[in-house]
Amino acid sequence: MSVRKKEETPFFMPRFAFVVSYDGRGFQGWQSQIRGNAVQDHIEEAFCRLTRQDVRISGSGRTDTGVSAAGQVFHCDIAGPGWTPDSLSRGLNHFLSPAIRILQAAAVAPDFHARHDVVRKIYRYRWVSLSRKAREVPPTEDPFCGIFFPPVDWTLLQQATKLLEGANDFTRFTVQKSCPEDARRSIDAIQWIAGPNTLDLWVAGRGFLHMMIRYLAMALLETGQQKRTLKSFQDLLLPGSLPPVPALHPAPPQGLSLMRVFYGKNDPFPVGSLTFPNGK
Repeated sequence: MSVRKKEETPFFMPRFAFVVSYDGRGFQGWQSQIRGNAVQDHIEEAFCRLTRQDVRISGSGRTDTGVSAAGQVFHCDIAGPGWTPDSLSRGLNHFLSPAIRILQAAAVAPDFHARHDVVRKIYRYRWVSLSRKAREVPPTEDPFCGIFFPPVDWTLLQQATKLLEGANDFTRFTVQKSCPEDARRSIDAIQWIAGPNTLDLWVAGRGFLHMMIRYLAMALLETGQQKRTLKSFQDLLLPGSLPPVPALHPAPPQGLSLMRVFYGKNDPFPVGSLTFPNGK
C-alpha cells in the first residue's frame, strides 16, 4: 500500500514598499556600514525587533554621510501573511529614533524593486545667505542648508544652470575614484527657487553620480558669485583634458535632501505629478 506524500505549503513572503524620511546629519549615509550607523542599519534592526526576522531592505539609491531625505523609498520581503502596511509602519516607528520616520507603506507586487524601477528622483540643495558680518548660523535657521555670502549674479546663475539640461558628461562632477567609465547622465529638469534668504537648487533625473549634485550646487553658486567664469563652467562639461580652472569642491552634505522618488504608472505612492514645488 502506497502512502501519498503530503503536499508542502509554499513559503509566502509578501513584498512591501516604504517611504522614509530621515535627518542624515547623525548617520553614515544610507547604505549599511561595518560600524552599523547607516540609516539602513537602523531600519533593519527595527525590523528585527518588530518581526523577529532577519529582514534585508533595498533602497532606491544611496545618500552620503550627512545627506537627508524627505522621501527615500525602500522595499523588503516579510515572512508570513499577518503583516499589513499600517502595522509595519507603526511598529517600525516605535523602534526607530525620531531622526528616522516611516511616512508611508504599501503592499507591492513581488517583482517591484525600489532601485531598478525608478523613473525619476528629485533632489533639493538649499543654500542660505548670511551677511558678511555674521560668523555663525543662528540656531533658529534651517539646519539643512549650506551657507553662502551674497551677492550672486542671478543672470549668470541661470545661464550656467541652463547648460546642464539634458544629457552631459559629468566626469568632473563626481568623486574621481568612484567615477564609472560612462559618466553621462541626463538631467530631466533643473531650476533655482529663491526665497527671502534662500537659494534652492532643484534637480530631477533618473540617476546621478556619487556627489554629483553637491558638486553642481557648489560650481553653479561659484559661477553666480563670479568666482569662475561661465566659459570655464561650460568647459567642465566637455570631454578630454582641461586647461587649469578653479578646483571643484562639493557643497556641504547637510544642504542636500532626496525629496521624492517616482515609479511611473505602477508607483505605490502616486502623487499626481513629477514637478518641482512651483509646478515647473
